[in-house]
Amino acid sequence: MGTPGQLIVKRYRLVRALGQGGMGMVWEGHDTLLDRPVAAKEVLVPPGIGSRQRLDMIHRTSREARTAAKLNHRNIVGVFDVAEEDGHPWIIMEMVPSRSLDRVIASEGPLSVPRAATIASQVLTALSVAHASDVVHRDVKPANILIGYDGRVVLSDFGIATTLSDPHAQRSGTVGSPGFLAPERIMGAPATPAGDLWSLGATLFAMVVCRPPFDGDMGPLAKLLTQDAELAKAPAELRPVLTGLLAKDPVKRMGADEAKRLLDAVASPEPRPAPPERGGRARLLAVVVVAAVLAGAIGGLAVLRPDAAATARPAPTVPPGTAAPLATAFPTPSPAVNRLKLKWHDGEGWRAGVPRGWRLVTRDGTFTWSEPAGTAYLSVSVVDLAGRDPMALLRETERSLSSEVREYRRVRLEKVRGRNDLTAEWESTWTGPGYRSWAVKGVAYHEVQRLVVTGARASVITWTTTRSEWRHLTPTMKAIFKYYHPPQTPA
Repeated sequence: MGTPGQLIVKRYRLVRALGQGGMGMVWEGHDTLLDRPVAAKEVLVPPGIGSRQRLDMIHRTSREARTAAKLNHRNIVGVFDVAEEDGHPWIIMEMVPSRSLDRVIASEGPLSVPRAATIASQVLTALSVAHASDVVHRDVKPANILIGYDGRVVLSDFGIATTLSDPHAQRSGTVGSPGFLAPERIMGAPATPAGDLWSLGATLFAMVVCRPPFDGDMGPLAKLLTQDAELAKAPAELRPVLTGLLAKDPVKRMGADEAKRLLDAVASPEPRPAPPERGGRARLLAVVVVAAVLAGAIGGLAVLRPDAAATARPAPTVPPGTAAPLATAFPTPSPAVNRLKLKWHDGEGWRAGVPRGWRLVTRDGTFTWSEPAGTAYLSVSVVDLAGRDPMALLRETERSLSSEVREYRRVRLEKVRGRNDLTAEWESTWTGPGYRSWAVKGVAYHEVQRLVVTGARASVITWTTTRSEWRHLTPTMKAIFKYYHPPQTPA
């Protein structure tokens, strides 16, 4: 494991660690020879593996680095060097002052058509360069796209990219992110340029609708599966290119040239950069966010927990009409209780206290509020039990969850005292990705799902935070549970 101040291959000095995941650690570094900042990815070798496996891992890392290094273009994160120090492979990459696209969407909401088309067009350029070099990306999504403060759009994370001539990579199975993975890839077909184009279409849809078109996170209790993109919800100017890119049959899918023509027809004349934040703390956080994306740049799952930026970004204004005015004031917490301010939201027969300043997204009867920096989420829905036992339903949901995430652990699953016929809670910890469409790769989460049964219906209230924010936000969760008013049981 590297240490601050360490000199890698007598050239790259490590400054500070920026992000860690299952396969690597990313450091802010300095190239002492060329006097420039770099991102240094340390590929961690699992303990206990044999010398043959270690050698294979080093060779695989070098192969993936060479794949990325030959893609020399301003819309692709640059790989500068590959080195080995103390038995660990190191990959030296470009440091890009930027925010990831998923952060931009989370903080700003739906992007304008010209801006979204401009970003998609530049990503398409990056993909065209990669495809011309016989390389497919396999994981195009907003989290892997950087929006530079100078307007530059950069495609990163070629860590699972592969050449079409590499039989080992083509046999590696379905790899990618739920919601942004082409239908044929879900069915186990090999990665192709057409699959990358479908993922670009899903990313474009997410830019203007704030969710992927094939959302796998439709509420586990309702057991809603991935479904066709609702193109009618996208702006009319983008529907032709979205329809072409999101065609289920890869043979009928729109090609890159036609997509580029349609995107450029509605794109902005100049990309609109996001202004850099002022102040030393904000500048540091900007570097941290960039490194979090770069952490997975070659063959790994490294990522920095997003909660580090929770206090650095102002909360967006919730669109008018999403919440009813407060009918009664919430009690003022004592100084010892650290919880967020709540406001009332009236649903269809139910009422909930929700954190002020969180962004609301509604889909198929599920209301989801997200903290601006992605550290916490609250969702509320009301489902018909249809005669099913609530506790059995929670156990069935748990079985599904535990197979989709990493490091799953049940904390408790039990009936709790409540005002209604039955209240049950399921508490767990797990590590992304999977399960929730917003779950970040390598980030540890803590979640409670509460079922409040009234007659034949159940209110499903789900509270999720990053593990580091759990204790801090627990008072907020307790207040939300306490003040929730379920629909009335019909007389």
